[in-house]
Formats: sequence, C-alpha cells, structure tokens
Amino acid sequence: MTLKDKKILLGVSGGIAAYKAADLCSLLRKRGAAVRVVMTRNATQFVAPLTFETLTQSPVYLDLFAAQHSYEMEHISWARWGDALIVAPATADVLAKMAAGIADDALTTLYLSFTGPVVVAPAMNTQMLEHPATRKNLITLEERGVRIIPPGVGTLACGEVGAGRLPEPQTIIEELERILAGNNSAAEETARSSANEVISDKNGVTAVRDNALAGRVVVITSGPTHEYLDPVRFLTNPSSGKMGAALARAAASRGAKVHLVTGPVSPSVLPTDCATIHRVTTAEQMLLAVQALADSADAFIFAAAVSDFRVDRPVEKKIKRTGNAVVLPLVENPDISQAIGIRKKPGQVTIGFAAETDDLEANALTKLNRKHLDAIVANDVTNPRIGFESDDNEGTIYLRNGQKRFISRRPKDEVAQAVVDVLVELLQPAHNVPSQEDT
Repeated sequence: MTLKDKKILLGVSGGIAAYKAADLCSLLRKRGAAVRVVMTRNATQFVAPLTFETLTQSPVYLDLFAAQHSYEMEHISWARWGDALIVAPATADVLAKMAAGIADDALTTLYLSFTGPVVVAPAMNTQMLEHPATRKNLITLEERGVRIIPPGVGTLACGEVGAGRLPEPQTIIEELERILAGNNSAAEETARSSANEVISDKNGVTAVRDNALAGRVVVITSGPTHEYLDPVRFLTNPSSGKMGAALARAAASRGAKVHLVTGPVSPSVLPTDCATIHRVTTAEQMLLAVQALADSADAFIFAAAVSDFRVDRPVEKKIKRTGNAVVLPLVENPDISQAIGIRKKPGQVTIGFAAETDDLEANALTKLNRKHLDAIVANDVTNPRIGFESDDNEGTIYLRNGQKRFISRRPKDEVAQAVVDVLVELLQPAHNVPSQEDT
C-alpha cells in the first residue's frame, strides 16, 4: 500500500517534538500524499505555520474564527477532504480533549468532525505519559478505534531518559499505510462467531470457533524486543512471533476481542485479520502498551520473548572500533508479566510462558508464583525441533492449583488452541481446571 494520491490531515500540537512533524510532513509529500496541516495555538510556539504552508503548498488551519475560504466551515470541509488524520505529536492536553470530546480549537474540532481512520503519536515526559489520567485517555481513544503508536524510549527534552519520544516519521507512515490498506478491518467481525463452527483461517489452520470468549478482551504479547546499544546495534533473541500470532488466532476464533502487542517481527506473521496490532520495539514500550490496555482486559497471555536486559545508557552515535574492549553496563528491563500480575483486578487472568534451558518444572513454578500468574506454559528451548523459529512447539502448562497438562509436539496453532482452552476454563467463575496428560 502506498500513499500516492492519498489525502492526509496532519494535526500538530504544542510539544517540543512539533519540529519533527515537519519531517513527517515532508516524507508524506515525498510518498505522493496530499497533506493539509492543522495546528494548535501552542504548536505555533515551536514551529511557525509558514513552515508547513511551504511544505504542503496549502494554508494551515489554525483559527476557528478566521475568515473562511468557502461557504463551508473548514473543520467540516477538511474532514470531508481527508482520507486519514494523524496527530503527531499528540500532547497530554490534546489526548485529554480528544478523549473527553472537547472541541475548543481547530485540531480538536476537526477530530470530532472526522469519520475516517485516526492515528495518534503521543509525545511527552515519561511521568506525564505514565500518569493514570493519560493512560485512561489512551485506552478510551483506542476503544473508539483510534490507532495509538507507542512513543519511543530515549533521552527526552527535559534530559531524562525514558518513554515519551515521538515515534520516527517512518514508523508513523508505515502504520498509516497499514491502516489505509484495510488491516484490522475484520477484527470485530472475527470476534462475532457462531457456536461450534468449524473454520479455516487465511493460513489454512482448522479450528473450532465458538462463543466461549465472546465479550472478552484478551491482550497477548508476542515476538522479541530490541534493546539498542547505539543507533544501529541492539540486544535481541530469535523469537519469530509465530506463537503469539497463533494465540491471537485461537483467542479470536473463540469470540474474543484480541489486542496483540508485538515486538519487531515480519509483517507476514501478524494476524491483522483477527487482532488489533500494537507495534513496539523495546521492553519498556511493550510494558507501556500493555498497561494502556490493562483496565479493559479480561485476560493476558505473555508470549513475548522480552529482553531481560538493556544498556544503561545507549550511545547516541555508532560505536567505532578502537582496538580496545568496549564495556557497556546492563540493567534489568521491567518484568511485564509480573508488573501486570501483581496489580491485576479480581477476575482478570494471566498466563505466561517460560522458555527454559534446564530445570524446566522448577523454574516454571518459580516464575508462576513470582509473577502471580494463573498458569504458565513451559518449554525447553534447547530442543531443536521446537521453539523460537520453528513452526512446532511442545510444552507443559502448569496451573496455580498444582495441576498440569502436557502438550506433545504439534503445530503452534494447535498448541495455541490448547492454551486458549485453559484460558476459557480459567475465566469461568470456578477456576477448577482438571489435569489431563496428553501424550
């Protein structure tokens, strides 16, 4: 999907990252899109409207009460003109107004008038981003169909290091291209299923579809994370995201609304036909994305292979050879499943994964307790027949009630069905899952 001949509305709000919106605007134009820019008054304190007028060859929409260029009000005529609306950067103030339906300036009035796809790229200080009010506003917007691009992690304008950087223009454009290509349009339809219907998905995988998870929201983490050492190198692992994608398909086939929070994987792996996709890069970004979804979720399946460590202070320029050893201090990344597990609400269910190389059961049970999980799927990643890049998997599901289920080697889609079977039972009022040995 290209942006040639597409009509893009670019909303710019008043944060220091507003200057990056000029790069985004320029790149959109280079991709062949027609662009119109709407700015808040605060945004003009960072970038002059003339900059965007020069880049777009169109006037900037700034004042609700300025002289109109036609008999139509601009927030209506522009809303009818655009194919998509991007708000980048989106400050905490603008997010709050959008979530509350406040329309007191050109940008928020245009947002309420626009009926097409909306993409929001938040950018702000980490503490503002993590404040419960901001997180709630992001959840509200996402529930209304707004696509949220998680902010990047790095050195912020205030000098602190954390989440809150505006995503790179290329990342925003890739997300926009996916939306305009129609991805995720079938997610809600997939969640509506008829009882005991046998289906085959786009990958030819046959499964039983029923309504066991109808009305439930399931958040699944998937893929690896990338922890940058410098602008071009990072710590990661071989996770392909196939297991997380299989879990998303399995949960959707049972009627759930699925959110897949995924690290960097091949686009061909992503189940865009049955899940809402949230792309992230680092462990901290993944945690923020999951936390933003936490209040509305009924269940979490933590299948991502999250990097346990990151460099304490990533180097801003590429590390050059000097002939000497390089020492890069590492610090622990947040434990996403534990962070959610210890704060989960009554009735919420959490299932984790344990990729182990030794003492499989002991390590799995330790993680089950430490992370406050209801169940954990443990597998031996030293087995070359299964694991990260394989299409097959096997493992044992350990439950908090002391019971367990062994899943023999089989395609990951079938393993996912077995895991979702356990999820269905755990979500019942009585968490009494019988032990079944499957060999």
